[in-house]
Amino acid sequence: MSERLRRHPVASALVALALLMALGLGGFLLREAQIAAHTYVVRVPPGTAARLAAGEQLEVFPQRLELKLSQYDTLVVRNDDSEPMTIGPYRIEPGQRFVQHYAGPGTFELICSVHLGQRLQIVVTR
Repeated sequence: MSERLRRHPVASALVALALLMALGLGGFLLREAQIAAHTYVVRVPPGTAARLAAGEQLEVFPQRLELKLSQYDTLVVRNDDSEPMTIGPYRIEPGQRFVQHYAGPGTFELICSVHLGQRLQIVVTR
């Protein structure tokens, strides 16, 4: 430590705090980059509810989605439609998003209001 910083304990504390903040922010940005690199976004486009009401068959979600715990895979469902939707027990309002992180492997089957009578299967592996 330089002589100048030893004589000014407040300056030393500020320098140490700045370094800790920079390291913390760097770690946060690294974690965010890792998560963003393995995020699967399923978007419900505008007009989906109206098209379904008109009897149109839509394929918004894949019927099967595979995620890997080792890659920190995350599922994000964005509702860009003007009507609410449900996926499993979750209601997603217009403009909202649903984020699901998985803690362990397994196969999960969800019913989605966009695909009446069909199930979305999510397979999570290590």
